[in-house]
Amino acid sequence: MPVALAVVLVGVLVAVVPSLDGGHVRSGSAQAPSDAVPSLASIGDNRLLQSGAVLADVRCELPALGSAPERLEAFYTAELHCLDRAWEPALDEAGIAFAPVNVSITDDPTTACGALPPSDEATGLYCAEDATIYLPRKRTLEAFGLTEQAHLATLAHEYGHHVQHLSGILADANEQLQHYPAGSAADRELGRRVELQANCFAGVFLASAVGRGSITEELGDAAVDDFRNWVDSETHGTSDTQWTWAARGFRHADVGHCNTWHAASQDVA
Repeated sequence: MPVALAVVLVGVLVAVVPSLDGGHVRSGSAQAPSDAVPSLASIGDNRLLQSGAVLADVRCELPALGSAPERLEAFYTAELHCLDRAWEPALDEAGIAFAPVNVSITDDPTTACGALPPSDEATGLYCAEDATIYLPRKRTLEAFGLTEQAHLATLAHEYGHHVQHLSGILADANEQLQHYPAGSAADRELGRRVELQANCFAGVFLASAVGRGSITEELGDAAVDDFRNWVDSETHGTSDTQWTWAARGFRHADVGHCNTWHAASQDVA
């Protein structure tokens, strides 16, 4: 079950688009690295990551997943409310203002970040400009069918990008991105650190919800294991690495263990 997702970074209209060949779609020009460029590790000094906050335990009551628009939207909306309840206290603890995010299942949507990438390049997109997660119904059903854990994991991952936006991590990543030529090894590694952190944040959320309500132990474990199905990508990492970071968040259950920015390069490959 290949999964490709996109996140539009904030501030400079840069779309990081995972595809089977690891390509990027980018607007604007890139600057060559210089000695003045701070280390990527500096992003790891973000106050959310340094807080080591643990998400609030939540009980998620999710309706039955279905392919009809109203059923799919109801499932995502219920999970989104659960994500809000889990993440808001952790952000407050770190002194970060909380803001909600919306989810859209509209096919061929118009977004504040521009058009979605082609369906063979991306399943969904997080756009900070309009605070919306886009998971077009046709694309998601073609990618996941009605496999509950895949939908659960994907929305949690995309919400992880929202947390990165609220905390300033995406803005910092955007600033760093301008110092690397498009498609360079450094450019791709930065993208992997962004995406793998979102996987880890998804794992932290699942740890806060597992064993209560609709997210049983079995479903929670399956949602973490679903990251093994995500395709190998130069912008997202190998399937094994993607699962490793999701499992790390699930196992440790605190955001401090999701500091991909302080990880060695081989750990985000």
